[in-house]
Amino acid sequence: MFSRSFSGVKSPIDDVDLEDGDEAKDREKITRSHKIKIHNQALLSGLAYCLSSCSMILVNKFVLSSYNFNAGITLMLYQNFVSVIIVTILSSFSIISTEPLTWRLIKVWLPVNVIFVGMLITSMFSLKYINVAMVTVLKNVTNVITAIGEMYLFSKQHERKVWAALFLMIISAVSGGITDLSFHAVGYGWQILNCF
Repeated sequence: MFSRSFSGVKSPIDDVDLEDGDEAKDREKITRSHKIKIHNQALLSGLAYCLSSCSMILVNKFVLSSYNFNAGITLMLYQNFVSVIIVTILSSFSIISTEPLTWRLIKVWLPVNVIFVGMLITSMFSLKYINVAMVTVLKNVTNVITAIGEMYLFSKQHERKVWAALFLMIISAVSGGITDLSFHAVGYGWQILNCF
């Protein structure tokens, strides 16, 4: 039932294990011949992510604080809608490749998307009360929580350099919080929820 695409016709891609890299690489080789060649895709992807992430945080802060805009979830839905349109356009021009939408793919990615939307909502609410610098500093606490979670849940050990970097992140979050003159408990509460 979940292996059928929306058109009701089973495609050969539906039988591919979504977590297996070999099948995806073969499929990418086939689709790559039709794509526009872009050199250093990792750097381009990183820059695109940084640009979109930073601009979205700044725009959200400006809209939520300056205009006393109280419909943060509507703003988030609009931004996600625009993102879907951009990805669809880039995919239709073969600039990027996307997985075909199947029930199986939806089932695999649904929990991740629910967590992601929760992260966006809590970030939106925290931005309304605290400044962008503090949101950015406190987001680093997420790395500390992830490292501790990996240690306890998956028995993964991290090097001393990693713990030193995480310690510096904690120090920056604490010192930023102490010097934050516009401390707002509700904003910090949303941001802590965002980190988890």
